[in-house]
Parts: sequence; structure tokens; C-alpha cells
Amino acid sequence: AVNLGSSTSGYIFDANGQVLQKVNANQGFLVQANGNRLSLDGKSLPPLFWLQPSAQGLVYVGNNWYRGRLLVVSQGNTLLAINYVDFEQYLYSVVGCEMHPTANMEALKAQAIAARSYALVHMIRPASKWYHLGNTQRWQAYKGVGKEYNTTIQAVESTAGQILSYKGGVVESLYAATDDIVRRAHGGRGMSQTGAYKLADSGYNYQQILSNYYPGVQIAKLGLN
Repeated sequence: AVNLGSSTSGYIFDANGQVLQKVNANQGFLVQANGNRLSLDGKSLPPLFWLQPSAQGLVYVGNNWYRGRLLVVSQGNTLLAINYVDFEQYLYSVVGCEMHPTANMEALKAQAIAARSYALVHMIRPASKWYHLGNTQRWQAYKGVGKEYNTTIQAVESTAGQILSYKGGVVESLYAATDDIVRRAHGGRGMSQTGAYKLADSGYNYQQILSNYYPGVQIAKLGLN
């Protein structure tokens, strides 16, 4: 079971786009898995539905607010809640989860590009048939708007569309908190976040930080719509 809600009025749709129920702003409701169905405050619903807020509303899941919309799927006695969110806006929270928001802006920019490249790889090679990435450190930490900051938004927007590329391909830009973890977890291939802090404080810009940790890799630009 999970508590859901919307910051604005919205609707619950089935898989065919048919409206099942209107949702009032800032009014929570409990969704429970019930075999091959879902129940919303006791009312039976199909095994899959969308929660779509109006305007620029946010969706509430558990204890966090998220941008975008929500897909809820029954999986027997459990349920899966999936946040469908704009690619660049997703990174606002990832950078805020993965780095200190008060860090040097060049380190935050380096993280934004590494996170963008990593996410893009998993859009091509998704973690599940339902979603591209999980929200834990196994993938990239992501906790919604509560971990967005002015600095992390600036880091993402000032590097919009920039990814790491090697010979025309997208680099799965692995990273971890320290050099030691990078060595143990990734065989020494990837960015150390504490190392990025130190390099930025020493005067390295984000391109130099990324070149240090991903030698031979270039920064390319995605075409963003």
C-alpha cells in the first residue's frame, strides 16, 4: 500500500485514457494492491492506472513530492509506483541527492553531465520493462523535489543536453563517493565525487574534472526538444 496525492486537481486514468476518478488538490488517498486489481480508499480499480496532475502540479508518493505523472501497477500482493518525469528535470533531484548542494558549481556541473550520460544509457538499456532506472544508489539516487536546490537546477540547466561520448557512443559514466569505492566497485573506472569537490576547489572546471576521470572521452550535445 502507498499514499498518493496531487498538489493540483487532477485525474486518474486507465490504460486506455478513460477517466476513472477526479483527484482534488492536496487530498491524499491510499492505494493498495489486491491481487489482479488495485483499490483506492476501498474502491476497486484496474491493475494499472495513471495519476496525472493538472498544470504544473506535483504528485505525492509515500513521503515525497515528484514532478511529472505517476503510473501505478499491481503486482499481486505488492504494487509498483513509477514516476514519469522530464529527463532534464529528473536530474535536478539526482544531482541534489548525489552531491552536496553547497559544493563548487564546477563539481555540480560535472555530476550533472555524468548523471545525464548514465541515465541516457539506461533509457537505451532499461532496468525493467516498467522503468528505465531505479531511485536508489544502485542506480542514481532520486527523491523528487525535496532534494532539488537552486544550485543543482543551475548545474543541470547550464549543461543542458551535454553528455559524455566515446567514438560516437554514449558513455555509461559510472561514479561513486570516493576513489576507493570507484576502485572496488567499478575497477577504477569512474568519477570520485569527493575527488571532484577537491579538483573544483583547486580551480578545475567541469570539463577538466570529467577529463580527469573519463580519459579519452569527449563532451557531446544532445538535441533537446
